[in-house]
Amino acid sequence: MSYIRRLPSGKWQATVRGPDGRKHTKTDPLKSVVRTWAAGQESKFAQGDVRDPRAGDVRVGDWHARYARASGVEAITAAKNRSLWVTHCEPKWAGWRMSSVTRMEAQGWVAELRETRLARWRGRDVTTSESVTGDVPFLSAETIHAAVHVMSSLFRAAMKEHPPVVLANPFAELDLPAIEPRPVDFYEPAEAAALYDAIERLAGPGWRTFAELGMDVGLRLGELAGLHGHRVDWLRGRLAVVDVMTRQGLRQHPKSKRSHRVVPVPAATLEGMSRLLAGRERDGLVFTDSAGGPVSDRNFANRVWFPAVAAAGVRRFPPRIMRHTAASWLVQDGVPLYDVQALLGHESFATTQRYAHLAPDAHSRVLESWARRGGASVAHGAGSDLR
Repeated sequence: MSYIRRLPSGKWQATVRGPDGRKHTKTDPLKSVVRTWAAGQESKFAQGDVRDPRAGDVRVGDWHARYARASGVEAITAAKNRSLWVTHCEPKWAGWRMSSVTRMEAQGWVAELRETRLARWRGRDVTTSESVTGDVPFLSAETIHAAVHVMSSLFRAAMKEHPPVVLANPFAELDLPAIEPRPVDFYEPAEAAALYDAIERLAGPGWRTFAELGMDVGLRLGELAGLHGHRVDWLRGRLAVVDVMTRQGLRQHPKSKRSHRVVPVPAATLEGMSRLLAGRERDGLVFTDSAGGPVSDRNFANRVWFPAVAAAGVRRFPPRIMRHTAASWLVQDGVPLYDVQALLGHESFATTQRYAHLAPDAHSRVLESWARRGGASVAHGAGSDLR
């Protein structure tokens, strides 16, 4: 219920008590204005819209601080989102009121991101896990998608608040740049053999086993570094991909995700892994650094991988080429894409389809058609006067 009264100042004030128990007021010199407002508030409350009229005055930056504290995401995801927020979102949106952001402004921001030049970005791009140095001309489509996702998550959470802070998400279903599939690079078997020999010669047989497991089975670098002996079925030649080593420490893949999987291991690689655990606890890390601690992706790349690449004289790719090589070899050998997806733990089949063109029968029908038409063309061209 609402009530209207005249204040000592001569103005009129309407008060409405919402379903949340809080009082909401509006003051105006005209009684008709506050009466209309009160009727509108009562109608909204009756329809279930219990939004505090002042909630939309919350600043985006303040809401982000609350959301970040309560989101409960994994540390690696939180670090990625924080970097995206500080770099791309905060400079634009932190001072805006939540209710003032419309889809038009959000779409305009996307256009700005597409034209943004990064003066200099040293180190690692957290959105793509690629080492980048020097001048980067434009933001990638992946980075723009990730930044928009951060903002969309903020507004989705604000809509779910009781009472809701905003009633709509202006960052939902924006027109975003297409993410073009990247070309797939991989090592040829001769290159891999040269690289294995160089790794063993420079760093030891244990690191060769590390590379073989990545190149044949396609484990991610963090999965290799996080592999424990008790996850290996030594009798059946399989291992469970459960743990992953991150820069924030060891964590487990969610059981609901494809990354949590059981995969086969070649016999020679399994034997090499067993030798590494000789004299150590069987439930410890299979691969360790020289001090017995966890393998760091950066130390492996800089102290083992790239020196071996140079010594082997093969094309210079980062360590993630091992995973691409595993998938490429299997597809070229006729292994169905769904089996490759299961082995590598791709969440989306679209990721696995990047290797479809490598299948031995990928263009068989096209080649057969050319062969059929080629025979007809030769017969037709035998009597032709064209030269």
